Amino acid sequence: MEIIVATTLLNHERPDLVLDSVRKMFPGWSPGDVPERGVFPTDSPSVRLVGNVESLDEIIEEARNHRILDTALDAMTLKSDGEISTFSLSRQAASAGRCSFVVDEAPLGGTIDITIKKDNLNEYLTNLTYHQGRDSVPRQPGDELAMNEDGSSTEWIDSRRL
Repeated sequence: MEIIVATTLLNHERPDLVLDSVRKMFPGWSPGDVPERGVFPTDSPSVRLVGNVESLDEIIEEARNHRILDTALDAMTLKSDGEISTFSLSRQAASAGRCSFVVDEAPLGGTIDITIKKDNLNEYLTNLTYHQGRDSVPRQPGDELAMNEDGSSTEWIDSRRL
């Protein structure tokens, strides 16, 4: 499995704070060629910071703690072809140690962009985000319970509870 994590460092941002926010979700992330903090104002160009990580453990733990594993499954597989998937997290939320998936336009504070490459990726992500509620309501990427492409939830009623 290959997990690529990237973010764009804008010329007005402090590199140390950007690195810290990404590392809250990906502690082992080590991008190459991080620029030094410049003097403001600067006309230096934006820099794309890219590096590989070993796991999604922090994201999954945060999603488990906040009971959003189904949302995590939906967001991580929304742009999946079964072997490659891309998704984004809010960098501002990550700086506070929170996992917030971005499915619409980029939020203030930038994004952390993740690309995962793995055979049988959808099955892997389904198993990774498993919780006991799926014993009652099974889930698969792209099923009728998945979030819509704009991030809105799908409405459904469990007939067993009526």
